[in-house]
Amino acid sequence: MKTSRQRAQRGAAAVETALCMLVIIPVFMYALFLDDLLRHALDGQETALSTAWDFAVQDYAKKASGQSFSGFSEAQHYARLMYCDHESGLDSFGPGNGPECENDEGHHQELSAHACWLNPGAQQVQCTLNQGDPNAGGGGGPVGAYNVTLHQSYMDQFSKGGIIRCSARLGVQNYLLPKSFLQDFSQVGLARQTMRRADGVHNNAQGSGDLQDDPRGLEGNVYLLPWERIAIVTDTWALTKEQKVERGTKDGDEEGLYVRVAQVYKNQDNPGYSQMSSPAEAFVNEATQEVLSPDVALDQMDPGDDPREPSLSIVPFPESGGPQQEVEQYGSSASYFNSEWRDWDADNNEATHNARGNNYLGCSSPESC
Repeated sequence: MKTSRQRAQRGAAAVETALCMLVIIPVFMYALFLDDLLRHALDGQETALSTAWDFAVQDYAKKASGQSFSGFSEAQHYARLMYCDHESGLDSFGPGNGPECENDEGHHQELSAHACWLNPGAQQVQCTLNQGDPNAGGGGGPVGAYNVTLHQSYMDQFSKGGIIRCSARLGVQNYLLPKSFLQDFSQVGLARQTMRRADGVHNNAQGSGDLQDDPRGLEGNVYLLPWERIAIVTDTWALTKEQKVERGTKDGDEEGLYVRVAQVYKNQDNPGYSQMSSPAEAFVNEATQEVLSPDVALDQMDPGDDPREPSLSIVPFPESGGPQQEVEQYGSSASYFNSEWRDWDADNNEATHNARGNNYLGCSSPESC
């Protein structure tokens, strides 16, 4: 009697174990698979996010050759080299410097799910300038455009950036989950096709990758992670190069401030300039006949005397003493501030400099300025 009872208990335990295995083993294997998916999702986010921020440090004032601005193509290029192995831990930047961006599979160390840019439907990081994301269906255009001809001509010449959109998407294949489990007890599918590591991860992705739009997620052998998208607006009118323009002189540096001011001041769409230019020439021509020396010519005057040319005065900010310049007058020199550094009222510009990052115009309360 005791032996039959023990046999019955053992039989019940075997049945319970078999039933539990239908749940426990798939749950355990799925946990490993989802852990890999989570890390791959973070890899995709890091790729798109860091690439977009790389555009914040480009030199937009520098003349570009054959591209939107200096550094646009390079930023994407180096980002793809950095993340060709899906993470930023190993960076040797390609052929001749390391295997990460060649056909090396040393970075594929996951247990159950391997991500790869080579999977169908996946995409390495790609960025566009002033365009809609082709994968999002959105529109786009230059940031700050006002549809004003004078403003637009300035943008066309100097605004080389705008809104930059970056996107990336990883594809994942299954190397652990069986397509079905304990078929004698259950015919429910668990996962997409299981790939063999011996066939090569890159070969499985590029040569054998099968992407199918199956709502149940069981057909084919590629799981596509969500698109990772980010956009950044670049301030391309700001100058990174130190500016120095002495009063009464021209500066032809296309990366400088003088050329930018001249573009607006002398633009044909600026009616004030055209209205002033001709009378100024007529005045000097008439004055040379009656008042001025005949040798005086408007074209020979420096920008400080020729109203047809802008006259700027800007020097690098000194460590102390404010933005001062020495000006020769009547055989001697005098020191002048080249901005409203001191107005001998509230001296807001000086107060702002002395309280940088703390207050507005040097005032603890904006209303008091």
